[in-house]
Parts: sequence; structure tokens; C-alpha cells
Amino acid sequence: MSTAVETIKRMLDFAHRAMADAATGEHEQMHFVPDFGSHSMAWCLWHTVRVEDLIINRIIRHESPIWNEEWAEKTGLPVEGIGNPQTDEEAKGIIISDIEAFKQYQLTVWETTSAYLDTLSDADLAQENPFGDHTETVSESISLHLLGHFNGHRGEMNYLRGMQGLPALLTKEGVH
Repeated sequence: MSTAVETIKRMLDFAHRAMADAATGEHEQMHFVPDFGSHSMAWCLWHTVRVEDLIINRIIRHESPIWNEEWAEKTGLPVEGIGNPQTDEEAKGIIISDIEAFKQYQLTVWETTSAYLDTLSDADLAQENPFGDHTETVSESISLHLLGHFNGHRGEMNYLRGMQGLPALLTKEGVH
């Protein structure tokens, strides 16, 4: 029988594989935004990894996020912000100028998350942390802000891919 932490790790691994798959498109495909408004896949990738960095490192681990001015300069992305709240016009301004540097940041965040999860027991998931005007357990933060949230953006990216005639994410794994 799987522990809760093992289940979280498997679910997060699935979300990460989808995000890695999404980062393989051409620049124009990744930055495509339909006329009626939406986010680009690039925006979704930037937003999800920034959220993970902040939730795991600042909220849960009480440490500094990995994102800094150096990563911003390397990737061409803003130093500040994670995409909440942004207008559609502001979101269109999120352009990843160096996808390889972005993938390195993404991988660094994912490895940090994985290393942290390797230290957890199921009991640790009940630890409460301040989050805005309330508290959340580690389990709640991971479930709400990473797992559920990321899979919502995975659906958004699949929609954008479909509009461009691209296959759904993770089709090579048989997952649609």
C-alpha cells in the first residue's frame, strides 16, 4: 500500500512530465494565444514553476525561492510576479527568450521539491503554515496549489495544443 507522500510524489511526477513535454514546442507554438484571450503555454509553464518554487520553498520550507534576478536575466522573464493577477495583455508579455535556461530553472525547482518530499513522512503532511490570512497544511498546499492547479493548466495547454493541431501532452506515454 502506498503512503500519502508516495502518492503525492507520483502525482507530481506526472504533472512535471506533462510540463516537460509542453516545453518541447517551437517558440511560436509555445507563445500562441488565441484571439479570444487565454494564456500561452509559455505563460502556463512560467506560472506553474514559479508557483511551485514559492509554495515549496517560501511557504512550506520557509526558505528563499530559487527564482532570482539571475534566472530572470537568463530566461528573459520578469523578476517579480507569478502571474496572479494579470490581464490577458500582461500575460501575453510573458515571453521565454531562452527555453534551455528556463528548463534548467524548472528542473532545479523540481529537484528541490523532490528532495524535500523525500524527507517527509505522512505525519509531516499535517504541518500547518501561514498562507495569507489563513493557514494551510503541507498536504493542502501541495494538493491545492500544485497538483490540482497544475493539472488545470495542463488541460489549458492541451486545449492550446489542439487549436494548433499538436498532439496532447504525454501522448508518447499513452496518457491523454
